[in-house]
Amino acid sequence: MRLWTSTILATAVLAPALALAETTLIMPQQDEPRTLTPAPSSDTGGHGPTSNIYSHLVVMDWGIVEGVAAYGDLADSWEVSEDATTYTFHLNTDARWHDGEDVTSEDVKFTYERIMEKGYTFSSFLRDVKSIETPDDDTVVITLNKPNMAFLPMMAQGAQWTGKIYPEHLWADQDGFDTGPYVNEPVGSGPFKFVRWDRGTAVVLEANEDYFRGPPAVDTLIFRTIPDANVARAEFEAGQFPYLPFNYAPPLAEAPIFEADPDINVVYTPSHFSRDLQLNLNHEALGNPKVREAIAYAMDREQMNRLAFNNSWTPGYYAGVSSLQKWINEDARFPEHDAEKAEALLDEAGFPRGEDGWRFSVKVTGPNISDCSAITEILVRQLRDVGIEAELDRFDQSTWFSRIQEKQFDISCYFGRYGPDPDAYREHFSTDGARNFMSYSDAELDQLAAEANTIRDEETRKEMYGRIQEIVVRDMPYINVFEEQKMSLVRPGWTGFAVMPGGFNKSISWFGVYGVSGPDDAE
Repeated sequence: MRLWTSTILATAVLAPALALAETTLIMPQQDEPRTLTPAPSSDTGGHGPTSNIYSHLVVMDWGIVEGVAAYGDLADSWEVSEDATTYTFHLNTDARWHDGEDVTSEDVKFTYERIMEKGYTFSSFLRDVKSIETPDDDTVVITLNKPNMAFLPMMAQGAQWTGKIYPEHLWADQDGFDTGPYVNEPVGSGPFKFVRWDRGTAVVLEANEDYFRGPPAVDTLIFRTIPDANVARAEFEAGQFPYLPFNYAPPLAEAPIFEADPDINVVYTPSHFSRDLQLNLNHEALGNPKVREAIAYAMDREQMNRLAFNNSWTPGYYAGVSSLQKWINEDARFPEHDAEKAEALLDEAGFPRGEDGWRFSVKVTGPNISDCSAITEILVRQLRDVGIEAELDRFDQSTWFSRIQEKQFDISCYFGRYGPDPDAYREHFSTDGARNFMSYSDAELDQLAAEANTIRDEETRKEMYGRIQEIVVRDMPYINVFEEQKMSLVRPGWTGFAVMPGGFNKSISWFGVYGVSGPDDAE
């Protein structure tokens, strides 16, 4: 299909001409990378390129929805000691860096020790590491200070963002992973090699023909920056690329239109994420628990579902999602809509309506994805109905993420995560949690979260996480809104994207395309 060729030519206008390979795949993404070194911080624009350039020790992808919480990337196999404190990983002996050097256990040790030394984001997944030993080139032994039942799945989860393995022989003389010649000209061991970065336009990769699991079916991979979802949708409909990721996809209310189109496959992917509201407790009004409870009553999930999702999403009344049903405490439930109750609570909290009808003001923001945009637009109206002067605050994806990390927000739509292990509650709600953007703190929750992942008995763990849910629903630093269901659009003949069953457990991260193949005439 010549339509794929035309995209390459358009992308290459600002760069040297690119010799077209047999199969070329354009992956649109909303954000320009800040950098192509993944470890120092989470970079929404860098996740796609770096997840295909670098390898991981272990990783996960959307196969999690079928129960696969971790699988090996560089690690071919591993054993866990009976007391869950020693993890022995056996590396693939065919793994090579893109410069031809062997990948060894020393690279893994070097990467993880530097991440811990520098306190980079992934260090939160290595917090219990006591030592890393390398008895030979192909074996890594990680010993923990205490049992951690969540160590492997949570490390696999975090790896796809910032826990990728670096080549020691190229980085050892640098102070960190944020300086030196390989920051933006990366050398990895993954299925694709770096070719060039056309700033403001695209990152171009080529197939690694010597990849240790076999070369990918895609020969040229281009991550093209398209900030505007409307532009991305228009270009997809015009045939400029074969895959429209869920963050660009039209509202679910429009799904029947696309389902009726024979030239589009609509892909639905369940998730262990939710769509929720994070409330900044540093805000004068939001720091009051009665105000947060009032917001929970003011919000009408059923109306949101009808208007935004064609009644196709599952409203979230629990501090969990049904894909991890066994961990849900059904006695810990968020309130259902009751505007009168919301008004009464706001009065009790000391925020009566003023002469202008308003009680206080808030800015409502969220990531630049269609579902959060729909949720926040409707939420603003629902809050205004009970006297809260709410206004939308829109940013591009990268700016939004930076602002919530810096706690420069009032209320934000967010994608809370409850897996692959319930230790994820610690990441969101413990005082020092990496995703606790709300400034929330509770001593009992901190103690429970720190202890629960050391317990081997599942029933005991379930009781402890059930209590954590009770505390979170009581204090409401966040409010669950919906269980996430991703809708992506794919052209017929293309298979193996990470959101598709054919890509499960082989995509090598949510951002990976190793499992993708195109039609015979995709060149």
